[in-house]
Amino acid sequence: MTRITSMTRRSALIVGASASLAAFIRPSRAALEFRLTHPADTSHPVHIEAEKMVQRIAERTNGEVKITIFPNNALGSPVETAQQTKLGAIDFILLNPANIESMSKTIGVINIPYQFDDYDHAHRTLDTTARDWIAKQLKDAGFQWIANFEWGFRALSNSRRPVNTPDDVKGLKIRVPPELAIKAAFEALGANTQTVAFQEVYLALANKTVDGQDNPVATTYAAKFFEVQSHVALTKHIYASIMFAANPRSWGRMSDEQRAIVTEEAMKAGAEARKGVREKEEWYLSEMQKAGVAVTRPAVEPFRERMGPAYEQLKKALGDETWNTWAELVKQARAG
Repeated sequence: MTRITSMTRRSALIVGASASLAAFIRPSRAALEFRLTHPADTSHPVHIEAEKMVQRIAERTNGEVKITIFPNNALGSPVETAQQTKLGAIDFILLNPANIESMSKTIGVINIPYQFDDYDHAHRTLDTTARDWIAKQLKDAGFQWIANFEWGFRALSNSRRPVNTPDDVKGLKIRVPPELAIKAAFEALGANTQTVAFQEVYLALANKTVDGQDNPVATTYAAKFFEVQSHVALTKHIYASIMFAANPRSWGRMSDEQRAIVTEEAMKAGAEARKGVREKEEWYLSEMQKAGVAVTRPAVEPFRERMGPAYEQLKKALGDETWNTWAELVKQARAG
């Protein structure tokens, strides 16, 4: 009887110790695996910071949140991948608001020409005065907005002449993406616009099908458009944002703690990407100049003064209420 009691006590101690050890170690939860797509080249600050972001997220969640990046339109065009993200086939996306205008007409306000004075003004608008408004527009369109990244101000390149004044744009054949704001802006300046898919732009420039194109400086460099262009003008006609967003169902798969980590790291990555875009812009320009491209820096105000027809067209498309609401948010950000 004594021997049995002794064995029972030893068994109880072993079971108790095992339970205590299990409670202390607590096996990790199964990993959640997600896909993130974006249109940036792997050398672009947006991709570089996105890579750092997903690494930090994996580390901080002990490997429980794994995000695989598909850069450079690997999963489809920006419009196609935005639709896939909305449907849940893709979990996360870095999107240009212009690419979801078919899902959210109101979000197009971000691309109104010459509305932002500089980078700081654009950042104050998107991060502060218009933050809640933007989040609602994206939610209504089927996206969970997380953080702001950046493409930068758009510049105009062409193969015919330097651009120093609005009149220098008149008559140029300019490739534009399927975005109303860009098309309206160049037509207000007297250019002839032609919509060409991004992957076909280089060939269209090389063949002189179009004279020029517009993109942020980093994109013009990464896509090597400067190889078939002789002039780049820092017209700064449109500020191009890129936003980190998620499919709401994918977002809901994570715990509150995991979502907080993703948000923190995304905001950190967005801030670093913005910094990288601004810091590298002059380097990109210097490299293009070495390749024989002439760079001009025209005064912005004369171009802004020609935007009347574009504003009328955009106001009609957006609606008076949206136009006026957004204009007030931009005004508040200007006041600081």
